[in-house]
Amino acid sequence: MCAASADLLVTLQILPGFFSNCVFLALYDSVVLVKRAVSLLSSGGGAGEWQRMLTSAGLRSVWNSFLLDAYKQVKLGNEAPNSKVIKIPAGGGNHGFQRPGVLTTSPGCQAGADQLPAFRRLVEDFSDVADFLLVYIDEAHPSDGWVAPAMGPLSFDVRKHRSLEERVVAAKKLIEAFRLPPQCQLVADCMDNNANVAYGVSFERVCIVQRKKIAYLGGKGPFFYHLKDVRQYLELSYGRR
Repeated sequence: MCAASADLLVTLQILPGFFSNCVFLALYDSVVLVKRAVSLLSSGGGAGEWQRMLTSAGLRSVWNSFLLDAYKQVKLGNEAPNSKVIKIPAGGGNHGFQRPGVLTTSPGCQAGADQLPAFRRLVEDFSDVADFLLVYIDEAHPSDGWVAPAMGPLSFDVRKHRSLEERVVAAKKLIEAFRLPPQCQLVADCMDNNANVAYGVSFERVCIVQRKKIAYLGGKGPFFYHLKDVRQYLELSYGRR
């Protein structure tokens, strides 16, 4: 009974955030639909394929992201979960975290693409005082699932990972496209998604680990994934770059 009550309480707590995300997706689709209609009327031709964001697959993904966040193991000030991950041979850096460690996650090629350039600058600016680790997790927008429109010039066709080999290949594709600095180690979450579950990621999250404890716990991505806050924390701790 206690477990059921706790689950009900968690459900009630995450409902407002879930519904606000649904409203955002509905508004996004509406704006895209209006733009397509205007383009169609003005040009008289086809406007191409339309990828809606408010889909059943999207709703499941968003809901699961809130559940992961609600049940995450990681807590500010507590010991950092030592999740099992797979090292990507092309990566560099140090996974030992002898110095303060900045740990971030990428939800795959499509969703994480727009954040990696800013993360790369962060690595380049602070690699003299901190170790960086990028954890590649489950693909947020697989080509055979909740497909998202390309947000930039690069477009990736990545299926939902069915094996660790597929995940490693996708992770390599990510760093080949964005040239991850050699000071940053790249690893991949295992197929049981233990790092994703422990850190309550689903989409994106940044943590700073110091003396094996969580010194900084970033918000749930994508809306509360703010690298500028990470930069501010590092600047306050180690000086401006």
